[in-house]
Amino acid sequence: MEHISQILTNNKNILEINYDFNKYRINYNSFFKTKQDELKVRYDNLQDIITVLNKYKIQYWLQGKTMLGICKYSKLLENDTDEDIGLDYKSIFTICTTVIPELIKIGFKVIRATKNNSMVSVIRNNRYLDFCFFRSTETEYFYEQKRFPKHFYDNIITINVNNFSYCIPKKYNEICKYSYNI
Repeated sequence: MEHISQILTNNKNILEINYDFNKYRINYNSFFKTKQDELKVRYDNLQDIITVLNKYKIQYWLQGKTMLGICKYSKLLENDTDEDIGLDYKSIFTICTTVIPELIKIGFKVIRATKNNSMVSVIRNNRYLDFCFFRSTETEYFYEQKRFPKHFYDNIITINVNNFSYCIPKKYNEICKYSYNI
């Protein structure tokens, strides 16, 4: 399989796309006037991305603290540094050739594509979102160094929070307990 970066750039010599996250963190406090401004950007970005995923009928779910906030508190967590969307690795090609080009048309930019094909990150208006591509073994579902019992992701459901529909694992409570002890 080609690397995500090769698909995105149409250049066989590019094995990954890197971003200076240290510089991003240093400058972060200057990006938004208020927390409300930041939250508006976060919701706009997340919902625009989900709208494109839904348009192409791509199965996704909220992942990480994005899932935790929406599922447990019905809102994005203020202290989360990014939004996370989980996808099965089989969707990599469609994400790279269909979804990301459409996201670029509405102002997103690709800032990271990992060499191991587990993540691609996009940014718009100084907030980024990670697409996390999960692979599986007999018992685990995983991306990067994050591993979960496979059965946590057996069923993906849709919930409505603040007049928007999000896909989440049905066992989100177990994932939140497993990941955050909440």
